[in-house]
This record gives sequence, C-alpha cells and structure tokens, in this order.
Amino acid sequence: MIKSTSGNIFNDLWLFLLLTIFSLNVSAQNSNKGKEQEFNPLTDDITERLPALSVLIDSAAFNSPDMLYEDLKADYYRYEQLSAAREWLDMLRWSVDLNFGKWDYWDWQELQISDPNNPNKFYNSQSWRGNYAVGFYIRMPLVTLIDRRNRINKQKKWIELSLTQKEINRRFLADRVINIYNDLVNFQSQIKIYNDYQAFTLTQMQMAQNEFLNGEITTAEYARLKEIQTRGAIDYIKVITEFQKNYDALEVITGMHFNLITIIR
Repeated sequence: MIKSTSGNIFNDLWLFLLLTIFSLNVSAQNSNKGKEQEFNPLTDDITERLPALSVLIDSAAFNSPDMLYEDLKADYYRYEQLSAAREWLDMLRWSVDLNFGKWDYWDWQELQISDPNNPNKFYNSQSWRGNYAVGFYIRMPLVTLIDRRNRINKQKKWIELSLTQKEINRRFLADRVINIYNDLVNFQSQIKIYNDYQAFTLTQMQMAQNEFLNGEITTAEYARLKEIQTRGAIDYIKVITEFQKNYDALEVITGMHFNLITIIR
C-alpha cells in the first residue's frame, strides 16, 4: 500500500526528530564519559551499549542512499506529472506583428473609356504605412485530447513504482540491519565460549607438557593436544575479528558512531 505524500513528509520529520534526540543523548553521554567508552565482550553486554534495534533500522533508512534515490525519483515523476497536466497550454498561441515603412505600388488598370491610342494604363502610387496585428489561436491535435488523462496516469504510476521500490529497499535494509545486529550478538556469545575453551586448552597443554617431559605421554599424543589448542586459538581470533567486522558494518549501515573500544582482558 502506497502512503500519501503528506504522510511521507510527516514520517520523515518524525524520524529526523527521533534521530536528533538520540544524537543529543549520545553527545551528552560522551561528554560525561569521554569521547570513547571501553567495551569488554567478556563481561559487558553489547545490546546494552547500542540503541534499540528499531532505532538502528530507522537510522539506516534515514541515511540510506538507496532510499534517497527513490525519493528523488518520485519527486522527478511528480514534476513530470505536472508537465503532463499542463501540456495543453502548448496548444495556445499568441501572435503579434508590427510593420512600418514606405511601400511602392505599380498598378495596371484597364480604362473604362475606350481610348484607341492608349487602351491600357500603368500608374505608380507611394504610401507610408504602419501595420500591426494581434492574434490568438488554438491548435489542438485530437490525440492530445484523447491521451491527456492517460499520460497523467502514467506519471502517477511511475510515482507509485518509486514509492513501492523505496518500501522494498526499506525492508531489505531492515533485514540487513537485523542480520548484522544478531550476528554481532552471536559472535559476542562465541567470544565468551571460545575464551573459556582457550583457558581450558592452555591448562591442558601445561599439564600435557609436564607429562611429556616426564615421559607419561607420547610425542604423538602431545602433538595432538597441541593441535587442538592451536585450532582453538585460531578460532578465538576469528570470532573476535568477526565481532569487530559486524560492529563496523553496523556503524556504516546505520550512519552512527557508537564510540566503543573493544578490549579483552
């Protein structure tokens, strides 16, 4: 369902006011706590440090170039609709002519009285004249009358298409924001899990090293345990990287700066 133009303007103004209030709140918090705040994924909750998901979605829509592009297209087609509605004015014509000058005329006249010696006569006349003329006329092709309403309706449909595409873009954008947000939360949970696993494998490796030096386990068993510990360390680094990547992606797509420094103690 396509919203009216006045409704879109009201929604945009409300969204702008909401984002302005949020920005002021963030600025106030930053002024009290410094430009950046420390965030530890092992002890802090990322959902408590970020705005609500609905605010993130609205901010992404407000800062989206795709949404702006469809708004500009809709405005363009509104102008085209006005042009189609006013096209009938092109059939009206005004004409103004103004002439002034001297005219010479050579006229031939047949005499009414027969003259055997000179039956025909040429004579010259001169005059100074000023002429002007003002005219108005209408040139209206039949196709213009028949197809005018159709052309206007076509421009209206283009406007509806742009607004529909804007809604499609908004829903696609909301889906991306939700996915990035959920991935961010998910990777924070994985960081906690891999951190515990990393601590366990490190303890296990210390015990295995002592057992290996005392000859209690073979080299193959020691290498197997070392491989497990190494894989766990690599996976731990991966989830930290994925967490930071999704954090950066959420900032880009929403146009916000959360000002969090990710640290792991």
